[in-house]
Amino acid sequence: MVTPPEPAPSGLKEVITTRQFTLMALGSSIGAGLLLSTGQALAVGGPAPVLIAFAVIGFAVWITMCNLGELSANFPVQGSFYEYSVRFISPSWGFAMGWNYVMNFVFVVPFEIIVMVMCARYWNPDVSAYLLVPIFICGLAVIYLFGARWYAEAENVFGVLKILVLAIFVATAFCILARIVPTDTRPAAELAYHSWRTKAFKNGIQGSFFVFMSAGMAYGGTEMLGLTAAECRFPRRVMEMASKLVACRIMLLYLLPVLTLGLVLKIDPLPANADGGAATKELISPFVLAVAQASIPVLPGLMNAIIVVAIFSMANASVFAASRALHAISSRGMGPSFCTFMYRDRPIGALAVVFAFSLLAFAKASKHGDEIFVWLLALASCSNYLTWSSICVAQIRCRLAHRRQAKAYGIRGAYQSPFGIGGSALAVIIFIFGLTAQIAAAAKSPLIMPPPPPAASGFIGLLVVAFFWGGYMVYKRDTTLFVPLRMIELGRKERMFANAESLPI
Repeated sequence: MVTPPEPAPSGLKEVITTRQFTLMALGSSIGAGLLLSTGQALAVGGPAPVLIAFAVIGFAVWITMCNLGELSANFPVQGSFYEYSVRFISPSWGFAMGWNYVMNFVFVVPFEIIVMVMCARYWNPDVSAYLLVPIFICGLAVIYLFGARWYAEAENVFGVLKILVLAIFVATAFCILARIVPTDTRPAAELAYHSWRTKAFKNGIQGSFFVFMSAGMAYGGTEMLGLTAAECRFPRRVMEMASKLVACRIMLLYLLPVLTLGLVLKIDPLPANADGGAATKELISPFVLAVAQASIPVLPGLMNAIIVVAIFSMANASVFAASRALHAISSRGMGPSFCTFMYRDRPIGALAVVFAFSLLAFAKASKHGDEIFVWLLALASCSNYLTWSSICVAQIRCRLAHRRQAKAYGIRGAYQSPFGIGGSALAVIIFIFGLTAQIAAAAKSPLIMPPPPPAASGFIGLLVVAFFWGGYMVYKRDTTLFVPLRMIELGRKERMFANAESLPI
């Protein structure tokens, strides 16, 4: 087995405070997956499958964050979950996961910018993407001119706005259900919650499977708290706290809004076009649409403005995640050397690459710009499932290695996941099912889906991982699939493979 190169000094400074990290744990990574793609999921699968998928995937993501908190508390390292894949699974798999994560968020940045363009067209459907895209990219660049501390402050403000808009929607939804909204003159039979008896499940099993794509995208980025902790003053403490806060966030900011959205939003299928497919149109946030259906003045526009800011926040977080992950793997010699270049506490080389890829958002102005939304959604969802699965497998193998080497697990008093190995195995099963479901559903897309079906992009996500995984093994002549449990380094030190030279090939 080939010894993986040691990470160079990162140059990142611990400037993010506990207060900043706490608010980021509550509000960060809420973006287009929840605020926009849930409308498409409701149209394809119906309210019941959406709620079920979000609950099941949310539970598995909570287990994953508990695992990440456990690993971070006992083995604090730069690079977080990427390093755990290297350490507890294999260098080749860690290399593939590092690049999978980079590729994911590199493409999420233009995805979120495309979504902002869609939401901005709520006020003016004719506004050009050529005008809006540069504005959004410049806004992101300005934030990163001020470094990680100001990134965290911006995320705190954005996080409060996200919580505010979801709280406003839930309160408004309860008022609509109680029939105390004076502008909502619709007969009770026309309200969405009356259709639960007959339309709770749409398009059968295929429609129910499709919603796992939106769920996979909606929770994406939760694990980036592991990257943020590397620039926090108390990484062990904040990761333990984050693993607990995520449970509250899933319940209050995901499941409750999704439940009320399914009760008040009445979705009409997209009109069919001449060739029998679905006619594409600009997407509006389902939360805005639900309020607009109740004829409430001013509030839909206000909510849409806050949602644009919230999606900008997710693009901002995606730039952070992509640049830090690219810097981390490049510091190990597994990426371009110029991506390790630092200016003060800013990874300038990695940021340059991320902003270069953000220019893909100009594709929104092309003839098939709307289709790119669906493809990027499926690609990012696939990547998220693989990342979460890798974190859980790393935790399982970490605990098994301690048993195999007859060593006491963890540092005294350090956080440990309450779910153990059994919970991690269950989470992996859920993630594999979610990934399989979205690909199977997309292989024969319902008519109400915008063409083309995103099945191919799901396979592309798998192919990206296979390419880097296999490429590393061929280039390094290292065919090790799993580091033997007896050889995994369990010491409290940055050097990860003290006995790597003796590992069998």
